[in-house]
Amino acid sequence: MNPMKSSYRWAILFILVFGTAMLNFSNLIFASRPTDVMAQFNMTQTQLTAISTVGQLPGAFFSVWLGRMVDKKGVRMLPGVLLALAAVCQIWRCFAADFVSLFIITFLAGAFFLPTQVLQGKMLGAWFSREEMGTAMGIYGAAAGVGTTLAFALGGLFPTIRIAFIVIAIGYVLEAVLWFIVAKMPNDAASAGPAPEQPKGSLRHVITSKNMWMVTICGGLSVGAALLLNSYLVNAFLAKGMEPAAASTIATLLNVCLLIGSVLSGIVVSKVGRYNIPYIVICVGGAALYYLAYMLPISALTYVLVAAGGIIVAGSIGVNMARIPLVPLTGDFGPEDVGSAGGMNNTAVGICGFLLPVIVANFVGDNYTMIFTLMAIFLVIIAIVGGILLPELGEKGKLAQAAKKNQQ
Repeated sequence: MNPMKSSYRWAILFILVFGTAMLNFSNLIFASRPTDVMAQFNMTQTQLTAISTVGQLPGAFFSVWLGRMVDKKGVRMLPGVLLALAAVCQIWRCFAADFVSLFIITFLAGAFFLPTQVLQGKMLGAWFSREEMGTAMGIYGAAAGVGTTLAFALGGLFPTIRIAFIVIAIGYVLEAVLWFIVAKMPNDAASAGPAPEQPKGSLRHVITSKNMWMVTICGGLSVGAALLLNSYLVNAFLAKGMEPAAASTIATLLNVCLLIGSVLSGIVVSKVGRYNIPYIVICVGGAALYYLAYMLPISALTYVLVAAGGIIVAGSIGVNMARIPLVPLTGDFGPEDVGSAGGMNNTAVGICGFLLPVIVANFVGDNYTMIFTLMAIFLVIIAIVGGILLPELGEKGKLAQAAKKNQQ
């Protein structure tokens, strides 16, 4: 790796982290102050869940298209324009007067902000080595925790929700500017200008890859379950008898621990050189701790279980994303199609990130015990898919070792 690539990769990682943090801050600002938001915009709990997750929904419609276009056109201009349009939407949202307006604007902002969600596999896969992918994606995975943590930590401190919207708009403008300044691919991986024409039928190879489908299932369910929990967390502990300040502290503690856990899980899988066994521990362990945290009586142990659960379960998203640029090891498709693969994964994230919490909210309502039960079930499902059924893609696995021998 040349010195320029070695240093510049951190700038690439930063713009992806900052963008994802802003997206989650923007979405979860509603759930972080549910009482006044529901009163001001006349929302129900289901509508609050919907507005907190609708920013994920555009990924269901546009991610594959965006990934494919970037594979062909390059990572700077088209994504930069889209991010600028997202900033315009966030400025517009400062003037929204009702739930319907907020819903439409938040959806549009999420659509235009997709580059930060779709391109992490393509860009980090080009700038970081296979050995470093776990660490890089662990840091990127922490971005969602940063945004969510800041939303719950600062959400209640803003004098009004309008002031929060203004701060978010400024962040979106900054992300668009930084993208135009920083975003590019390294000179040895489709640099300065449009990427070469892709082989005919390469998109078909991505969407027919059973291994990519398993990564996609894990990606969608892990994000959907996380958003479901965050949209209910404060109200769930309020219903158990917690004071509002204590419930907010629980939410903040959880998301701080998710942030820490995302980085740690990435470092661990990079050091271990394997993904599957750590993924089983992450998902099953996190499921058990979350469930116990809610089911046991409120005490100091509640905080301990929430913190431990957050640290452990954080990797359910980041570790899985780190697999996306590694799926070509299976031979299902080539490295030139990782942008499309990232788009496919984000399609599932968009579908599950919006529909799963909203559907569950409609059927479960205020049954908070069922929310934590379903959260545990979803985590066990992805443990089976991503820890048992998916081939090992880590550096010490058979596929990576075979690829290394072929390169020698």
